Order: sequence, then structure tokens, then C-alpha cells
Amino acid sequence: MNWLTQLPQKYKKFLISLVVSLFVVSAVISIYQLRQIIQLLESPKSSTSWSVVQLQMEHRRFINALQLYRLGGVKHSDLMLRYDILWSRFPVLLEGQENAGFHNIKSARQLVRELFQEVQRIEPLLQALPPSHEKFVQVIERLNMYSAPINTLVNKEFQRNSEFDKKTDFKLLQLQLILSFAIGALLISGSILIVMIVRENHINRYLANHDVLTGLPNRAGLREFIASLENNRRDYAIMVLDLNGFKGINDSYGHEYGDRILNVVAQRLNGQMRHCDYAVRLGGDEFAIVQTRVRSSEDCSGFAQRLINVIEKPMSLEDRECFVGTSIGISTALDSQDDWLTILGQADTAMYQAKQESRCSSWQFFEGQMQLAKEREQHLLSQFRDALENQHLSLFYQPILDLANDKVVGAEVQARWEHPVYGWVEQAELVDIAHACGCVVALESWVLRASTQQLKRWQHGLNTNLQLAVSISSSTLHNDLLVLVNKVLIESRILPHRLIINIIDSDQQMLLDCVDAIRELRRIGVSLSLDNFGSAECPLELLNHLPVQYLRGAKSLMSDLLNASDKQPMLIATVMFANRLGVKLVVDGVENQQHLEQLKEITKEVLVLGAAVAAWAPAEEFSPYLRAFAESPSE
Repeated sequence: MNWLTQLPQKYKKFLISLVVSLFVVSAVISIYQLRQIIQLLESPKSSTSWSVVQLQMEHRRFINALQLYRLGGVKHSDLMLRYDILWSRFPVLLEGQENAGFHNIKSARQLVRELFQEVQRIEPLLQALPPSHEKFVQVIERLNMYSAPINTLVNKEFQRNSEFDKKTDFKLLQLQLILSFAIGALLISGSILIVMIVRENHINRYLANHDVLTGLPNRAGLREFIASLENNRRDYAIMVLDLNGFKGINDSYGHEYGDRILNVVAQRLNGQMRHCDYAVRLGGDEFAIVQTRVRSSEDCSGFAQRLINVIEKPMSLEDRECFVGTSIGISTALDSQDDWLTILGQADTAMYQAKQESRCSSWQFFEGQMQLAKEREQHLLSQFRDALENQHLSLFYQPILDLANDKVVGAEVQARWEHPVYGWVEQAELVDIAHACGCVVALESWVLRASTQQLKRWQHGLNTNLQLAVSISSSTLHNDLLVLVNKVLIESRILPHRLIINIIDSDQQMLLDCVDAIRELRRIGVSLSLDNFGSAECPLELLNHLPVQYLRGAKSLMSDLLNASDKQPMLIATVMFANRLGVKLVVDGVENQQHLEQLKEITKEVLVLGAAVAAWAPAEEFSPYLRAFAESPSE
């Protein structure tokens, strides 16, 4: 019955409907035919033949008794007994319900009725006349006249009953044949149904424990495998793998192409498994490996590196060559009493740690502090939404310095959260938390509203032309940022060019989807800045579509350029590139006075952010700094 599993779903449904219909129809027919047979067998048979034969026999016996009575061989009482018995046969034939068929034969009824009348006429003679009287001869003769017709009636009744029995037997045979076919169809369709149910149950059990796409076991299969380990053995390790670069391939070439990549990865993982190991797909681009017979951590690290090597091999699909890597987290049960779910969670935590520490493929063993970090993350996630709604967040500001005249021309704003247990949580982590709990738009909207109100207070108190840089992610760009910015500008009554929208994630497709809204922001006068310039996350092609006024160098890149004297020409070239485009380069990450002086020697055609200018400070501490800076004479 393997062909059943290969049928398309629509044909399988049709086949199941057909078999069920056959089963139901066969069951109905079988029940109906069985009832017909029972009714036929239980229906009363006509007793007319028996009654006529009894009449014939008693008629003959009475004539014989009457003849013996004349000769003195029978007593009068015995003669009357024979008479009473003969008399009793007539009502059975003429009035009995069992002889309903006899009633329909007019000639037979007439014959019996005449004989009955004749019998009734001789009763007074039997009582009054002596045995030797001559009238008894006449009575015997009249009675003998009915012998031949009665014999004929008996023969006809036997013939009629024989024909009736033949018809009944033929009908019974028909019913039995139909019942046999119906029962056969019932058995066949029932057998097919049972086979299909058993097969579907087997398939469902398989699907319950296996991933449909790759054929690897799933989380339920992993649970069964761990439970099957003998004697609660602890010589195993769980590895959690997450593919690096898969999302970009999936977004670029489509989900079908991504599914083929996952199948190739699954095949490669299976190819590295020993008979005692177990590969599992957890979902998405996450896999898990159970490595058994582990003696030390070196067994795991060597196995993890082999997995990395095999996954990183190029894949050629549909005339395209692509590459994926993997980050692997490892947790062993060797020296642990934790259950397998805890060990799986530890491996997952170690995997995310490996992913954070390196963009390349790597593996990482679980360590205790990782669990503390994970618990901290979970606590922050569970409490962040309430903190945002109750406005328990704070805004911090850092000045933007123009090296051309050593003046503060703007301020960048960041949100921070002073957690009662974990202390200050910086903006970068806050944005990740907000993304994780789905409220990044609410966070950035609050920052935009609150910071523009603060800019309004500075504008009135210090009479400054300060610009304000607010970092915005693509999620907020997609969420009617233009409407929000217009509303904020009206509420704060600041000029549009005082606001700088710093686009912090440079997902090319996401930004291109928002290009009309970004251009409209620029049209109304809002300044735009593109973050992470110079990194792989910010391709140069974006500059052909986005009307930005500022390019903000990637912080790590700027720090590297300042720390390495041989890379200073690259920094100069970056400034010249920005100038040729008619935009201003913002150098972030100038953390000490040495870097600031070094940057001044290279170029002054940049804006600077970093601790070398001033530390991040809340508004109440930042306001005196602005006032002092505004009152100091320029060089």
C-alpha cells in the first residue's frame, strides 16, 4: 500500500471518500437484505395442504366407521367421536387465518362447504336411527360421492404449495447472493479503511517526530531519542547550530531556494553522524546534534569543527554558488545533573554567544555566566514594556562638534534605562530588547517626542541653533514616520532642519521600500544621516537612492583608522569622498584627546562624536555644558 502515500492529497481525499461511501452503502444493503431474509424465514407457511389432507383422512375414517356401525362392529359413541372429529376439520379450512390462500380458491371453498352441509344433515339420523336402518346406505353413498373431488383438491393443494416453496427458495437464494456480495464489499472496503487508517496513523506518527522539509527528526524526535538512552547515561553533549548568511540568501533568492539550502545542510549533517549520534532540525535555520559516547570536551570541539568545515563548503544550486556558515553552541551532560531540556537551552545560549562574538563560523561551550546573562536578558524583556509605558527611561545627550570651528553644532540623543537590579542599560541593548518584544516603534517614537521637547527648551533658554540627531530604525520608517515627524515638529515648534534622522540599520531592501517617505522628509527640510558608512551593512548603492546630508562612519572602522597611522590615507580618502558627494562625514568613536588632536591634524572637515568631546549626560547636566560652550569665545 505504499502507493497510497504517493498519491496527491486531492486524489487521496477522493479515494478515502469513495471507500467510506462503499463501506456505508455495503453496510446498509447488508442490513436490509438480512432483514428481508429474516422476514422471509419467519413468515408463516400456508397449512392448507395439511388441513385438506386431514379432512380427506377424517372423511374416509368416518365412512369406514359408519359401515362398521351398520354391521355392529363399532359402538355408537365411537361413531359420534369420528363424526365430531370430521366436523371439526371444516371450520379450520373455512375460517382459519392460516388458510388465507385457500379462501381465494372459490371452487375448493364451494366443495368443502357442500360437504360440510352434508355432514351437518346426517347428525340427526345418527342420533335417531338404529344401525340397521336402510338410510345409512344412502348416507354412505352420498358421502362417497365427495371422495374423488376431495382427492383432487388434495393433489391441487400439494401442487400449489410446491410452486410457492420453489418461488420462496428462489427469492431466498437471490437475497443470499445479494447479501454475499454486500458482505464481500463490506469486508473489502472495511479492510482498505483499516489499512489506510493504520497507514495514516504510521505517517502521522512519523510526521509528529520528523521535520517535513528535511526529513530530519524534530524536537519530539529528540525527546524520544534522549529517553531511549540506556540507564540514564550522561556521556552525551547537545550542540545547537544556527546558519550564518542564510537569511540573506533566503531574502535574495526566495524561500524555495532557501528550502533547498536547508536540505543540503541536513544531508551534510547526516553524513557526519555516527550510528549513535542524532541530528535534529529545531526549526527555521536551527539544527541540533546529540553526540553520544563523549569522553571529554575535546571530542565535542573536534566534532564541532568538522561540522563547520562541511557546512562551509560551497553549494551550487540552480547555477548559483552560495556559502553559508554556522555558529555552534555546545553543552555537555558529563558533569551535570541537569535534564536534557536544560542542556539544550544551555547549548542555545552558547550558540547566541558564539554568534555575538564572531561573524565567522565558530563554536562555543556553555559557561555559567552565559546563563546569568540569559536570565538578565529575560528579566529585561519581561519588564521593558512596563518601563516604557510608565516612562521610566531617561534621555542622555552627547555634543556633536564641528572641527572646522570647534563649535558644538548639535547633540545626539540616546535612551537609557536605569534598572533597579542591573543598573543602566545602554541604547544599543535597549533597541535589541525593543525589537525582541515588538515595541521598537514605540521606543523610538517616545525618544523623538521627548528629545524634540527638550530641544525646544534649549532653543528658548539658550537661544541656540542646535541640531538634534535621533536614531531611527527601518521598523519606524515603515510605520508612518513622516506623519510622526510632522506631528512632532508642530508640537515642539522647531524648524525641520534642526532635526537629523539618523538611519541606524541599513537593510537595503527595507530602506528602498521606504525611499518615498525618506525623500518626503528631506523635502520638508528634515536632515538625514546614514549610519555605519564604510561597513558591509551599508552598501554604496544606497547613496544613489537616499538624499542624505550626513554619512556617519562605522564606529569600529573610525576607531581602527585613528589607531593605525598607516590607515590615515583611507580616512582622508573617506572625507574627500563625502565632500565630493556634498555631504558631511561624522566621525564617531573619538574616545580620547589624543585621537581628537590626531584627527585635527588629518582633517577638520568632519563632525565629531565621542568621549573626547564630552561624555553622555542627561539634560540637566548637559544644559550647563551647552551654556558654557556657547559663552566661551571661539578660537
